[in-house]
Amino acid sequence: MAKGIVAKIWNIKDGSKGRGAGAQISDSIDYITNSEKCDETLGGSQAQIGRELTYVTNDVKTLEGLYVGCRNISDIKNATNEMMQVKEFHGKLGGRVALHGIISLDAAESDKKNAGKLMMLLNDLLEEIFPNNQAVYAVHTNTENLHIHFILNTVGLGGKKIHMDKSFMSKVFDPALNRLAAKYGFTPNEAWVKEKQEDKVSFGERIVKLRQSVDEAIERSEDFEEFLKDLKKQGIVVNCGKYLSLKAEGMTRGIRSYRLGSLYTVEAIRDRILNKREELIRSEVGEHVGRKKDPASVFVKTSPLKKFKDMSEDEKKECIRALKLGRNPWRERQESNWQLQRLSDEFRRTAGVYELIRVYAPNTGNAQDALDNIVARQKEIAAEKKAVRENLKTYQPIIRLYKEIKKYARKAYLYEFAACDEYLSSYMEYKKLCERLENGYGKSILEVSAYIEDQENQILYATAQSKELSDEYKTILRFKENELKQGISEYTSLYDAIGFSKARTRAMQMGVFESSIRFIAADGADGAYIRVVITPDIIEGKRTEKAIVTVFDKSGKQLSEISSKDMSIKDFNRSISELKAEYGLYKCHSFDKREDAESFVEKQQEEKAKKVRRQVSD
Repeated sequence: MAKGIVAKIWNIKDGSKGRGAGAQISDSIDYITNSEKCDETLGGSQAQIGRELTYVTNDVKTLEGLYVGCRNISDIKNATNEMMQVKEFHGKLGGRVALHGIISLDAAESDKKNAGKLMMLLNDLLEEIFPNNQAVYAVHTNTENLHIHFILNTVGLGGKKIHMDKSFMSKVFDPALNRLAAKYGFTPNEAWVKEKQEDKVSFGERIVKLRQSVDEAIERSEDFEEFLKDLKKQGIVVNCGKYLSLKAEGMTRGIRSYRLGSLYTVEAIRDRILNKREELIRSEVGEHVGRKKDPASVFVKTSPLKKFKDMSEDEKKECIRALKLGRNPWRERQESNWQLQRLSDEFRRTAGVYELIRVYAPNTGNAQDALDNIVARQKEIAAEKKAVRENLKTYQPIIRLYKEIKKYARKAYLYEFAACDEYLSSYMEYKKLCERLENGYGKSILEVSAYIEDQENQILYATAQSKELSDEYKTILRFKENELKQGISEYTSLYDAIGFSKARTRAMQMGVFESSIRFIAADGADGAYIRVVITPDIIEGKRTEKAIVTVFDKSGKQLSEISSKDMSIKDFNRSISELKAEYGLYKCHSFDKREDAESFVEKQQEEKAKKVRRQVSD
């Protein structure tokens, strides 16, 4: 048996043994938190675990005599449901639903007093490797080797699912565990320590070397036959039929070239050889930010921004310079008088919004149409950015060669023009790489440099437009929902105050999911107020929004509650109308805090009582 700490991880799969994801996770958690696996007298008392786990950042509890901990879980007894909620929200319920792992200490270090340190070790390990995944873990003492089990949700809080290839344990998990074992005073695994990294070449390293060999062969070849001969001269075993198979020294079997990436299929390699000296194709980003008139131009002289393609080289440089400095070229102003500027800002605050709506919805002048058109422009920008990135990806071999040249450029210059003889080797490497670029692709350094700069600037320009459109979208949305509404009336209807319809529309049309709590009270209501909770949810397999509306009396006692998840939208709206009529919720006001709503209700009741007293006295 290997001396030192050991670990094992295996998958819990949906449907194994005929059971679903929730049942599989629940069974696994029940197993690791089974008190029969643990000595009830572990460590002596709760005070002992408190001392040993002072620096554990997550919530650690003693449950039925066990040392039990959790990460990204609010209630350990409800861990299964919390894990399933994350899976359901991101629509990732199948396949590998969880990981079950065990870490065991060396028998010589399996004293029960080390249980706390073992938990701290695991917490650090999960924080390093799986920081955004939910986990439940527990120490077992029913064997000769003190060990800890952990159940890990394969879907992270952000929706990313854990991927572990064949080298994950040896390259990631085991080295991290060995390092933390030494930190906490445990014996690292001897087998892992003795394993020589240099004797193993990873699959990823082989991929990189084969790509380099193929790229260099393409540089030196004028047709596909020359290309194959060049690979063979490099010592690569080549087998070309329907697919191209490559086997380099040290590989036990060949690998098909398409596994190296989309640029390495037989068809792509033929195209690269045929077109390698063609002019670099540039992808252009259009102008999507609306050309607006400045409502304050009577106060401040403005300089409208041209379309990027219509700018002179100096204007392009100035625009890109402003973007890199974090400035907004669409809102740059020649401000000669700050007093006048302040006046113009006040004027623009409302007039500017109407101008935005006119620019993005010229035919209707409707705020919602303007918002929809901005979303459409955002999609166009995203497609153009993708096209530029695909372009850069196509020329990756040339770009990699150029970046390699840049490493030697400074020292080569100092050798050639400043007589720094110590940089001769760098100069020779620089010249060799330049010849490869010229002979292999018919390109100069300046040509490739200008191409890369232009394409990267196109992405920068597209990103800046996207941000500007996003800011304008928010400006119109705030105006539509708040300022315009407040200008019409000091109060809103109960339906609008709840805001569920707008939340659902945003979720379905734009993919923007609201999570909010608000409180609603009304003029003249019968001593009641409402709490509205809107959260993302999965209904009939689709991501949408859910609203829970709860009515309270002035003392905070719950009177009734309705949920959109329990009924159709039509029935939900009908229930809202019934609430409005039953409690007199007609002229509504929204509040962020419960106490503000309760205070409003109390004032309403006082006013009502004063009115009654005046009527009695009259």
